[in-house]
Amino acid sequence: MVELNNIVNAAGLDSEAKTALEQLVEVRSKHAEKNRLLGQYYEAKQPTPSIGINNIPETVDVPARCDWAAKAVTSVSERVRMSGFTFAGDYKDAKLERIERASGLSAGFNRHVASELVHGCMFATVQRTGNSAAVRTHTAETAAAIWDVAAQRVAAGFVIADSRRTKWSPSTPVPVQVNLHLPLRVVVLRQYAPGKWSAESNDTPLDRPMMEAFCFRPTGLKPFGQSRITPTVRYLVDEVQRTLRYMAVSGALYATPKDVLMGLTEGQFKQMEGEGFNVMATSLFKATRDKDGNVPDYRRIQAASPQPYIDSIATYAKLFSGATGVPLNSLGIVQDNPASAEAIAAQREDICVAAEDCIETNRESMRNVALMAMAVAENKTMDQLTDEQMTVMPDFKNPMRPSLASTADAYVKIAGVLDGFAQTREFLRGQGFTPSEVESIASQLKTGENQRALLAIMGGAKPTSTAPETVEG
Repeated sequence: MVELNNIVNAAGLDSEAKTALEQLVEVRSKHAEKNRLLGQYYEAKQPTPSIGINNIPETVDVPARCDWAAKAVTSVSERVRMSGFTFAGDYKDAKLERIERASGLSAGFNRHVASELVHGCMFATVQRTGNSAAVRTHTAETAAAIWDVAAQRVAAGFVIADSRRTKWSPSTPVPVQVNLHLPLRVVVLRQYAPGKWSAESNDTPLDRPMMEAFCFRPTGLKPFGQSRITPTVRYLVDEVQRTLRYMAVSGALYATPKDVLMGLTEGQFKQMEGEGFNVMATSLFKATRDKDGNVPDYRRIQAASPQPYIDSIATYAKLFSGATGVPLNSLGIVQDNPASAEAIAAQREDICVAAEDCIETNRESMRNVALMAMAVAENKTMDQLTDEQMTVMPDFKNPMRPSLASTADAYVKIAGVLDGFAQTREFLRGQGFTPSEVESIASQLKTGENQRALLAIMGGAKPTSTAPETVEG
């Protein structure tokens, strides 16, 4: 956890901001341990807890790891992809396009959506830069917020805006700037010495904090969403890692079985003990009979088969698949009979539903971010934005991920019954063209239309048919 030592006593911090900051620091401290644990599970670095039966010596080090927690997250995050903004009609907002390019808004969202699914939420902040605005995305590990139940939005929040190495911390980066977002202002807190902070308040045109929460499946009791790494997921991952350790130890014993010799004479026993006798592939054990004519009894104790452990892991995989919707083949469990395309699509339906839920809540949050960015860039309130600007809506790719061939075929069929659809950007995107290619084609088509309209006005429209003219004699 990044420490914010003595930040609540920053010089120049007024009472209202200090009260909000104290609450936010408490919120962050309260959730810091859980956020750290969820991050460990996502990175497969969490320690395997003991169940009270420690039958493996501490000297046996088996670093068994299971990345199923990450699979529960990435299986959804890979299907939540933002591709820009659109407006009603053909309207385009130059300021928002500049903010999108400068801040990498879509790319930043796509990069942080996995963190949203790990911790249940992430945040985006808007700030004024020169004559425009900038948007930055933050994880729950570097931000904290308080929910406004009445307004259904963030009431106050802060983000660690900058961390770097300093004179008093030359090896480890420490926070040097924290932005506290409140209605009508942003308080910038800077650390200029160990535990020494200064505060500066900057007014904003918005009557709400310029901070938006992106939450996965929020509820009334959990407005900041829920993690995909649920207690069930954590339990199953722990069980799999524990089983993998058992299987590794069992496999080692299986590869080096124990040998037992019974009925040795005292002389044979002393001779073998003194020479450090080992049973190897090239060695030969020779023994004489004792006084009663008996020969030594040589036995080999075989270790248990690893099959029970394999069956256990398969069982845990089925439970994990049922809890998260991740298909078994994505967990490394190969089925005897290959599934059909329809069966594979049905197995991924739960994942697609989770991705659609994530897109649905994030769409509204991203729309609010776009509205705030346009308002801040023009130094006005959100109510003062134009009707065209109010129609802004973020674009997300289809989480079902249909193939290009099926999408292109469907769009061609729609163009056959919907006049003019083939000239739209949506049709071109459906044919697999990249955004830059779509804009280039659309521009060329529009140029061609303008030329034809001009020729028609001047009375010199070219014939649309390319067939040669025939002359009748």
